[in-house]
Amino acid sequence: MKFCVKEKDGNEINIDFMPVHIINAGYTGRDQAAVQSHIDELKEEGIPAPDKAPVYFTKIEKRITQENSFEVLDETDHSGEAEFALLFDNGIVYVGAGSDHTDRKLETVDIPKAKQIYPNTISRDLWKLSDVVDHWDDIIIRSWIKIDGVRTLFQEAALTAMLDANDIIDRVKKLLVDPEDTQGLVVYSGTVASIIKSEYSPYFEVELEDPVLGRKLHNYYELKPKSSWYKGD
Repeated sequence: MKFCVKEKDGNEINIDFMPVHIINAGYTGRDQAAVQSHIDELKEEGIPAPDKAPVYFTKIEKRITQENSFEVLDETDHSGEAEFALLFDNGIVYVGAGSDHTDRKLETVDIPKAKQIYPNTISRDLWKLSDVVDHWDDIIIRSWIKIDGVRTLFQEAALTAMLDANDIIDRVKKLLVDPEDTQGLVVYSGTVASIIKSEYSPYFEVELEDPVLGRKLHNYYELKPKSSWYKGD
C-alpha cells in the first residue's frame, strides 16, 4: 500500500507499507466504567456483549483497502464506523483515518467472523503519531453518511471519547506473542457513538481534524451491491 505522510512542518513523504497483521479494537471508551455499564445493559436485553472491555479482534491481513468503493452483499445490515488507525512501520507509528465496515447480522452470531466479511478502509494520507501526540485530545473524529442522497453528519467527537493512541498501543502489545513484533501491524481504534439513527447508507466518509495544526485526514467509500451487475433468477 502507498501512503503520503503529511508532516507537521508541511513536508510530505511517500512510503510503501505492507500490512502484516490487523487488529480491530472495540469498546474503547475512555470511561471504561461507563462502557462496562453499557455492556451489562446489553446482556440484560439479550444482546451479545463481551465479558470485559476493551475487546480485540484479529483480521485477515488482506481485508484492508484504500479503494473508494467495494462490493457488498444485497443486504442492508452492514455499516461503517469512524475510527483512527495506527500503522507500525520501521519503528514509526503513523495515524490514519478509516472505517471498520461490519456485517451487523453476523455480529450477533460470531463477531470475529463478522470482521472478515468486509474490508477495513484507510486514508491515503497519514500523520506521524509523534507529530500529534502532544495535542491528541484536541483531534476530532467525524463521519458522514448519505440519507436519500444527502450527505449527513453521522458521528462527531473529540478523541477524548476514546482511549488514547499510546494506551491502545500498550494494551495491544500485551496481546502479542512478541510485544516488539509490530512491523506491518495495523490497529483500529474502535468507534464513537452515532448522533443520529440510520438503518443503511451506501456511502460512508470519515475525517480526522487536527485543529492545532490546521489539517485533516479523509477517507470515503461507496458500496457496490452485487445486484448492480447480477440479476439472479
